[in-house]
Amino acid sequence: MNTVQLGVRIPSNLNQSLTAHMAKTGMSKTEVVLNALALYMRCTEEIPLAKRMTTLEAKMAALEALIKGS
Repeated sequence: MNTVQLGVRIPSNLNQSLTAHMAKTGMSKTEVVLNALALYMRCTEEIPLAKRMTTLEAKMAALEALIKGS
C-alpha cells in the first residue's frame, strides 16, 4: 500500500483522549487515526485485513479488561 504523510493540528483535549485510547487499546496513533478516518468516511474495506484484525483484538482486550474490572 502506498502511503502519504499527513500533518494535522488537534485540540489538546482531543489529543488527551487519543493518548488515553492508545494506552487502553495498545494501538499506535497512526492506527487510531486511520481507523477513525476510514470509519468516518465509510471505507473500512480500504484498511488491510491485518490492521483490522489488530484493531479488533485491541478492542476485545479492552472489553475483557472492562468486564474483569466490573
